[in-house]
Amino acid sequence: MWHTHTHLNDQRYKELNYSTREIIRDANKVGVELMCNVGFDIESSKLAIQQSYNYKNIYAAVGIHPNDVEKFDFVSDLETISDLAMNEKVVAIGEVGIDYFYSRENRELQIKWFKAQIKIAQANKLPVMMHLRDEVGKYEAYEDALSILKEMKVKKAIVHCFTVNLDYAKKFVNAGYLLSIPGVVTFKSAKDLQEAVKWIPLKNLLVETDAPYLTPEPNRGKINQPKYIVDTVIKIAALKKLSVEEIVSATRLNAQAIFNV
Repeated sequence: MWHTHTHLNDQRYKELNYSTREIIRDANKVGVELMCNVGFDIESSKLAIQQSYNYKNIYAAVGIHPNDVEKFDFVSDLETISDLAMNEKVVAIGEVGIDYFYSRENRELQIKWFKAQIKIAQANKLPVMMHLRDEVGKYEAYEDALSILKEMKVKKAIVHCFTVNLDYAKKFVNAGYLLSIPGVVTFKSAKDLQEAVKWIPLKNLLVETDAPYLTPEPNRGKINQPKYIVDTVIKIAALKKLSVEEIVSATRLNAQAIFNV
């Protein structure tokens, strides 16, 4: 399996005394062979790269999360991300994007950072790994992202942790982008997402855990780990009336293609 979005670099693992080696070993045992370890600020991006060198089948994404852009300098810190992007183990710029869940007050600043980090991705021929989120029932973040992607002629992009509906699945797929499905799809309440997953073409599908967040059923309530991706794959296969092997194969090929690994 190619696991497209996890955070081995998250402080929660350290606080709970989880060993990176053990997390990776447990994932390997259930068939996870490759993982993208995703940064969300300068420190976590640097750590993602460091961990990718410690473990040969781990790759890194670097970027500044939209919720954190106010904490960073647009010139010097953006230059740091640009420098990190040139590392041979970096396969994407992320997670970057637009998040209006908590506030729209810094909308223009979020968009400014998103566009700047897209330029870094394009300069390095890397995909953009997007974090997109809005208030329940609102989709302005998704519309803004689609508009920016079109304006900047982005060819390679992933909607990380896609959890919305069929309408937006179609919009991103029709634009040529990939949708990465997290453990939320296993939740009983995720009816809109489940309907979208039934439709999403295999060629546009990726799978992730977003660990240590969003643990899938039946382990919901525990800290998430990459090994739990199996539960998500099983659910996707059931929804699409395909075998687990077909989902694993398709998502692996898609990840290999977009990450060039």
